[in-house]
Amino acid sequence: METGLIIGADEFFGLTLCEYMMKEGIQVDITCPHDQTEEQKLLLGERMMWLGRNDLVRVIDLQDSKEAYDLIFIQSEDSHEKQAELKATHGMYRLLFEEPKDESSKQRVPAVVLPRMFGPWSLDEKRRTREDHSFFVEDVAKDLLKWASHTDQRQEMTHQLKVERQTDDQQAKEIIAEWKRQNSTFFDKKQE
Repeated sequence: METGLIIGADEFFGLTLCEYMMKEGIQVDITCPHDQTEEQKLLLGERMMWLGRNDLVRVIDLQDSKEAYDLIFIQSEDSHEKQAELKATHGMYRLLFEEPKDESSKQRVPAVVLPRMFGPWSLDEKRRTREDHSFFVEDVAKDLLKWASHTDQRQEMTHQLKVERQTDDQQAKEIIAEWKRQNSTFFDKKQE
């Protein structure tokens, strides 16, 4: 696996997936929607400063994308004509956070339903811990990339991602503390 594209990487799962793909040595292009709240802009700006230090990631407009990628993940609801032209060697997947209510025959891109997650994005300390049936966001990114890299697992149009818990509560707490340290300016502004 050498290249990936994440469309709509402004959400926390998209950023975590981007970070994990970079750890794996994958060149990642990401797009971010233009309409964001002030809070999203602040946090995304800070996060992008950290990501931008890595030469494996670049923020692009979709029209500047490559002809083909190994993997493409779509997290944005925005439909874009350019998406129809994109090619992916190992697959293109729409990321969902809940089962679609109606399985539309118009769906051309297979969807992956992600499990409930917890991670550093909540400002409420109590919600920054594992709840029943939720997984640490980095574990979900790791298992998604592993699943998507296997070409024989793409038969159905909607797939429920199975995740194995790999990060214990103490490890998650340390990762979240480091994440918060890296984004201290944003969190300090939120406390004011």
